[in-house]
Amino acid sequence: MKLACIGAGNMAGAVIKSALAANLLRGDEIGIVNERNPEHGRLAAQKLGVTYMKAEDIRFADAVMIGVKPQDFAAAAEMYRSFFREGQLVLSMMAGISFKKLKKELGDMHFVRSMPNMGVGVLCGVTGYAIGENVTAAEERFMHALCASGGTAIRLKSEDEIAKVIGAAGSSPAYFCFLAEALAAAAAADGMEPDSAAAFAREAFIGTAELLKNDSSLTPTELRRRISSKKGTTEAAIDRMAETGFMESVAAGYLRAVEKSDAMTKMFDEQ
Repeated sequence: MKLACIGAGNMAGAVIKSALAANLLRGDEIGIVNERNPEHGRLAAQKLGVTYMKAEDIRFADAVMIGVKPQDFAAAAEMYRSFFREGQLVLSMMAGISFKKLKKELGDMHFVRSMPNMGVGVLCGVTGYAIGENVTAAEERFMHALCASGGTAIRLKSEDEIAKVIGAAGSSPAYFCFLAEALAAAAAADGMEPDSAAAFAREAFIGTAELLKNDSSLTPTELRRRISSKKGTTEAAIDRMAETGFMESVAAGYLRAVEKSDAMTKMFDEQ
C-alpha cells in the first residue's frame, strides 16, 4: 500500500508517525509531496523516516492524504489535481472542506474525511471519520486502520458530524489545557509558587487521564463521583463551579467551535 501525503504539518506528521509505529505502513510506502518547497518536503520526509515523492508520482499511490490548511486547499488542488487519477482514494483532514468542495476541486475520487486530535502524536488520539460515495469495503478497512493507528477511530454516520467531532475532540485538548491554566493561576493567586502550581495542575490532569485510560469501563462521571466525598472539599469545589456556570461555559465553547466549523464549510463551499 502506497500513501502520498500532500502537507506534512503537525497533524499530518502525527498521523504518519502513528502509521509507522503501528506497522501499518513502512517508511518506503509513504511519500511526502511538496512541489512548492521541495527542500522543506525532503527535510520533513527525512525527519519522519519516509520518502520524498514528486508530484507526478501521486497517480501511482494507492491513497492520497491531504493535510494542508483549509485556506490553502484551493491552491494545492490547482497545483496537484492533474496528477490524481480518477477514482483514487483520498483522505482529507481539513476542517471546513466538504465532500462537495473536494469533488469540485479534485473530481470524482473516493473521498474520506477525518478529524483527528493532537493525541494521535502519542498514540492516544481519537479520530472521527466519514465515508464518501463509492468508497469500497477494502478502502474503508484501510482508512479505519490508518485512523485507528493513532488511538481510537470512530466512523461517523455522515460528514455533518465532522463539526461535532471538532467541538468535542478536535479542539478539546485546548479546553483541557485551558482548565489546567485556570487552576494553576488560581493556586498562584492564592500564594502558591507559580511553577509548583503549574506542576500540580499538570500532573493531576495527566494522572486523571491515565486512570480513565486504564479502565475503559470507568466513565468521567463515575470517577468524579468516587473522588467527591460527601460534604468534602471536592464536592464543595464542584458545586461552586456548577453554580458559577461551568457546564454552561463548556457547552457554549463547544457550540462555538461547531458553529465556526459550519461557517468555514459554507464559506469554502461558496468559493
